[in-house]
Amino acid sequence: MKQKSNLVRLGYLSGIIGVIQFIVLTAIAMAIYPGGYSLFGNFFSQLGCTISSNNHLPSMPSRIIFIITCTITAIVNIPFSLALRTNLVDTKAEKILGWAGTFLAISSSPFLFLVSIFAVDVQFGPHMLATRLFFLLFGLAVIVYTPAFFINKRYNKVIAFYGVLVAASAILYMYVLILNAAFQKFTVYFMISWVIVQGVYLWKRKEFPGDTNPKRTL
Repeated sequence: MKQKSNLVRLGYLSGIIGVIQFIVLTAIAMAIYPGGYSLFGNFFSQLGCTISSNNHLPSMPSRIIFIITCTITAIVNIPFSLALRTNLVDTKAEKILGWAGTFLAISSSPFLFLVSIFAVDVQFGPHMLATRLFFLLFGLAVIVYTPAFFINKRYNKVIAFYGVLVAASAILYMYVLILNAAFQKFTVYFMISWVIVQGVYLWKRKEFPGDTNPKRTL
C-alpha cells in the first residue's frame, strides 16, 4: 500500500510540476518573442507561430519553447489524472464519474500537443480544431469530476465547487470569447490553477487510497 501511495503522490507532483514549468517556460517565450509580447493583446498560440505577428520576423525560439512546454504539460496530465481518480472509489457513482473524468482528461492531452505543433499562422484550421477539442475535453473532464467530488463525503466541498467555476470559464471561452486574448489568459491560468489546487490539497491530505484508518478524512 505504501508503494501505491507513493505512486499517487508522484501523480499529484507531476501535475504541480507541469503547471509550474508551463508558467515559467511560457513567460520565457513571451520575454524573447520578436517585437514584444502583450499579455492581454496576444494569444498563447502566437508563441507557437513560425513568424512573429508583431514584426513579421522569424520566432522559432519562442515556438520551440511553446512546443516543449505544451508537450510536457500534455504528458504530465496523464499521471495526474490517474492519481486524481484514485480518490473516487467510495461508491459506484464515484467510480463511474472518476473513470469518465479521467478518460476525458487524458483524451485532451494529445490535442494540447497538437495545439503547439500546428502553428496558427500556417495551419490555422487544424490549430483551431485542436484548440477547441482540448478545451472541450478538459472542460468536460472537470465537469464530470466535480459531482464525484461532491458525492465523496471526505472531499472538501469548497475545493470541489472550484471545478464548477473552472468548467464554466472553459466553456465560455470556447463558445463565446475564443477570439479574446485577455479572456484566454484568464481561462488558461484558471484551468491550471485547478490542477494546482487539487494537487496541493490531495498531496497534503491525511489519507491515501488503501490506508487502513478509514476515520481519517481528506
